[in-house]
Amino acid sequence: MTWTAFSKQYEAKGREKADGYFPFHFEGMDANELTRARALMETRGSAGDTTDLDGLRLIGDAGSIAVLEAAEAQDKRLGIAFECARRETLFALTGNVLVLAPLIDRLDTREDRDSAFAAQAIARHQLPPSFATALAARIADGRHETSLLWIIKAWLSAQGEAIWQVPVFDANLSFIRSVIAERPAARRSLLETWRM
Repeated sequence: MTWTAFSKQYEAKGREKADGYFPFHFEGMDANELTRARALMETRGSAGDTTDLDGLRLIGDAGSIAVLEAAEAQDKRLGIAFECARRETLFALTGNVLVLAPLIDRLDTREDRDSAFAAQAIARHQLPPSFATALAARIADGRHETSLLWIIKAWLSAQGEAIWQVPVFDANLSFIRSVIAERPAARRSLLETWRM
């Protein structure tokens, strides 16, 4: 039954495909079925299917990590959605948050959509304090207004806040609003007084 559930999702189209994979799609699979499913998802994912890339978080292994690392050469051709999904899946499989670091530079892209995509991707994860300085610089430079909300959320994550959780976000909402409302040059002082 599980192979049928996986196969149905793997062959899905449109909104049903976009729903993505869940653990139940793989529960009960034997080792051969898991290997087969993984290979299918790696092939399609490394060719640009972000749903399959994301699904690899659930069943990826060392071979998947190698495939995802090799697919870095496709980032420029396949675009920001692919790069974000690839890097987030690598992070999920390796636990190495540094695979997300290049997305900070992607915040500086001229395309607002690409900057917002990168900002949303990094704001979904617990970030190390070492990311905070680069994020603070972008909060205060006035050139990242379109993706500012997510950059502030990422900065808060680098401060140890689980900002992707609704109660944590709600607790920080007035601070986030005050930073957004402030003129860029004055935002750094708000960041410095965040915990005071």
